[in-house]
Amino acid sequence: MADFVSKSVVKSSVRELSSPLASKAELNTIIGTILADNPWGCTPYTSGGETLPAVSKSSEYYSGTIEAVA
Repeated sequence: MADFVSKSVVKSSVRELSSPLASKAELNTIIGTILADNPWGCTPYTSGGETLPAVSKSSEYYSGTIEAVA
């Protein structure tokens, strides 16, 4: 995975993508694949007597900027 570049003392960073995402649908496909395939080998766990999946969405928030190329 590419290195993240620190922006300031605030906990945020910027990552340059080698090829930008073409659409929101492409991003949703990537997220769906992660949820379905569990590429990191996470394990399910039990909390409050309920077995929870190894990978799941707890919340969802994405943002981005478009930078003009001169």
